[in-house]
Amino acid sequence: MSSGKNKPKYKKFDIQLSEGPLTLYASPSVLNALDEVTTDMTIYKGVRMVQVLKAAYEQGRKDGRREVIEQFDAIKKTTNYLPPGRPRKS
Repeated sequence: MSSGKNKPKYKKFDIQLSEGPLTLYASPSVLNALDEVTTDMTIYKGVRMVQVLKAAYEQGRKDGRREVIEQFDAIKKTTNYLPPGRPRKS
């Protein structure tokens, strides 16, 4: 018996790229917009759309990496790291 409260907000959508499938998780409104855009798609428009999606995906990966590196750098500056274990005898 499902009350609908735990219904997922995002749905999975796979796009086939030359390197392999790209899995997107998007809200129903975004998926409806994507369906509407791809309704009268020609091969030329399809290739151009794949190029745009691939560029957006790659930029997101770069931004995500940069964000993680910045967070690690901030953590390094605020903490004094000591290797685990007993200090070496001098």
